[in-house]
Amino acid sequence: MPSPILTGSDAPVAQQKKGSAQGTSVIPFARASKWHIEQGQIYSGIAINNANPGTYYFDVPTYGFLSGLYITATVSGCTGATATYYEDAPWSMIGSITVYDVNGTPLFGPVSGYDAYLIAKFGGYRLFAPDISSLAGQYNKPTSGNFNFILPIYFEFGQDGLGALANQDASAKYRVQIALNSGTFNAATGPVYTAAPTGTPVLSVQLEGLYRSEPPAVDRFGQSNSIAPPASGTVQYWSKQTASPISGFQTLQLTRVGNVIRNHLLILRDTANGTRTTAEASDMPVSFEYDWDSGQRYIGNLNTLRFIAQAAYGYDHPAGTLFFPNTLDPDKLAIAEYGDEWMSTTGATKLTFRFTPLASVGMTILTNDIVMASPEAQHSAALEVR
Repeated sequence: MPSPILTGSDAPVAQQKKGSAQGTSVIPFARASKWHIEQGQIYSGIAINNANPGTYYFDVPTYGFLSGLYITATVSGCTGATATYYEDAPWSMIGSITVYDVNGTPLFGPVSGYDAYLIAKFGGYRLFAPDISSLAGQYNKPTSGNFNFILPIYFEFGQDGLGALANQDASAKYRVQIALNSGTFNAATGPVYTAAPTGTPVLSVQLEGLYRSEPPAVDRFGQSNSIAPPASGTVQYWSKQTASPISGFQTLQLTRVGNVIRNHLLILRDTANGTRTTAEASDMPVSFEYDWDSGQRYIGNLNTLRFIAQAAYGYDHPAGTLFFPNTLDPDKLAIAEYGDEWMSTTGATKLTFRFTPLASVGMTILTNDIVMASPEAQHSAALEVR
């Protein structure tokens, strides 16, 4: 039977998060639901030592609410110890990846495998990076040329399961498209090996889904559960804008506006040889200015902007990159934010980067924006009783 409601001095004091309010009677979604993993399709025996290993499609298994995806790539069949890797490897085995919603609209991408790796590492989803450990096959890049990695793609962000996607309809599935790069080697451009492995590299790729279960309407004590994430229907997107070649003073206007901006990730590559390494050594601007309409949000030295982000992430920027996260509340860490720093934009908003590269570069801008289903997306998690 339901627990009696206590009042006055007999009522227990609920433990709260910072800024929360007393009195909610509904169990939060993150407490009411439980984690779940489903395995999807696997493609194996893909010979990558040719010019075009192909494009592959994966249907996301149906279950509950989709929190994220894991893509496991494993290369075997190489022998010896002479292989060397391009700077973006092994993630560059994936030339392009796109996740489509049930209506065929891209939610994530198309971006490169290396872009997706940066998004997972610096997007504010997990405290630790996907390449932090080689244990249990999570990440490994030996000189044999055999390698493996797990590439995560997250839809849930912030607090209380926000952004997890309803995924109960087996007739309308989310879909993943992966186009593979060639595993043949090029000493200058890779895209995977700069010195060839011996033997025949063969790839397998598998998709797995990370979910939250759909909670029952009430718990075992008769208390009401939240049966969907807060602001259900809130969706985040990752998209890509490029500019190349650019040299001299730049006023670069960003094209992805109209929603709420959560992240911008910048990648610079030297125009002459296409590498981040050369851009880092010879091309990076001394300072950046980031304008929001008629105001200036940041004017900072490159090193200072990187220092601020490093203090939040706990690890350095890869060569040729710079990040502008809006995910550092409430604890100055780039995870589990309430949304205090998110940037609201309209279709008329002007977001502009101003900078002067020291030599000709190409720039990729990865934009992470949110379509909010209701104001609850930004405020409910901070107000819930825990």
